[in-house]
Amino acid sequence: MSTEDFTQDRLIEVEKLLEIELPNTSKKEKRDSVEGARVSPSQIEKLSYLYELHNRITNDIDFVHELTKIEPIEKEKALESARYSIYGTQMHQLQYFTQLFNRTEQLNRLPSKNDFLHTFPFRNSEYYKGLQHILDITDTHSNNISQSYWNEWRMNGQDFTPKRHKNYIINPSTIRDMWELGVIPLEDMDTFNMNKEKIDKEKLNPHNTMLLNETFSILNIFFNDCHLQVPTLIDEICIPNDFPNSPIRIIDYKTGSQFKEPEYKERIQIFLMMTSILVNMMDRVGSVQFKQSQWDITHNTHDLPFFTKRKLKDNLIGSVYFDQILDISDVFNKYFKFSYVNPLTQESIDININDIGIDIKDMLMYLNGITSFYIKYRNILKPKIDSNRSPYTLPSFPIKDFDKCNGFSNDIQLGLNL
Repeated sequence: MSTEDFTQDRLIEVEKLLEIELPNTSKKEKRDSVEGARVSPSQIEKLSYLYELHNRITNDIDFVHELTKIEPIEKEKALESARYSIYGTQMHQLQYFTQLFNRTEQLNRLPSKNDFLHTFPFRNSEYYKGLQHILDITDTHSNNISQSYWNEWRMNGQDFTPKRHKNYIINPSTIRDMWELGVIPLEDMDTFNMNKEKIDKEKLNPHNTMLLNETFSILNIFFNDCHLQVPTLIDEICIPNDFPNSPIRIIDYKTGSQFKEPEYKERIQIFLMMTSILVNMMDRVGSVQFKQSQWDITHNTHDLPFFTKRKLKDNLIGSVYFDQILDISDVFNKYFKFSYVNPLTQESIDININDIGIDIKDMLMYLNGITSFYIKYRNILKPKIDSNRSPYTLPSFPIKDFDKCNGFSNDIQLGLNL
């Protein structure tokens, strides 16, 4: 069988799995007539508390008065939150880079710019140039190349200047000190290195699995009276070569106290992530290129799996009506596997929608209620959930002109057992 026939067969096979009615004209007219709200899963978690407060306070005047109370932010709590955020961000990247170097090592080479593109497919060109530049300055003769690469990324090319940020109380210079001087203890680095051998071998195999990190997608859910738009960033998606015989795996990396069985607000996030991937990616899975191309064979090289369809990052926007989700709820457990994974220990908590008591209808009614609630009190609620109003901001990568040697750190790097 040729590569083209193989890909076409996969497309047909996957398309048969999910037959969702496309919006018709009457539904489109209805869709255009309802008011909408754009809220991320983490913002929905913040809104949940206020929504439940609203349901307890029957008087609108009292509720608005409660909302407008100014809650002072304690600097020590903000600093502690910043440390946790930096720890989580750096640990996530350590996991991603470790996996990427392991996958390309199985192809007998170091990562290339295309590998960065295929692993982090929803970034701009400057991001890929930045990652390639980090590789150029990494000691590739190190005993632990992936960790050396991670440390160069940690120390170079980070932009600590807040963009569109309002009223931060933790100075960017403080964030930089915390970022560069290290929030991950040496014993945690040792623990990670000891446990990284436990990373699932199947997902590390580039011949059997496509691995995507930090997948960005937008999900539109249309209710009868409103429209919810949810931007999601998913830590990891693993698409197996033998899908649908094996499920697509969605992984959310959790560190510290966050690694636990999900509570109701976390179940909402899980539901939204799975729905977003269901709506946005099911019809694309068949276009994943696993086999070698003729160019690969001729030039004796190998690529990581990639989507053959162009401009994937421009098109990962999907829409669905709430009643359609009710009709396809069985797809979640049949074709998807969701897990929390602790990158420090590689322990996992596999989460089955039925096992954790997610009732799809109840969940949709709850989201409908939160959306209507947010639309009604948008002017008061938006400042309370706006990420640009958080007390600090983490760095972005890469800094402008990084590939022209801007953004290098001259600080002494801590010994991280490199």
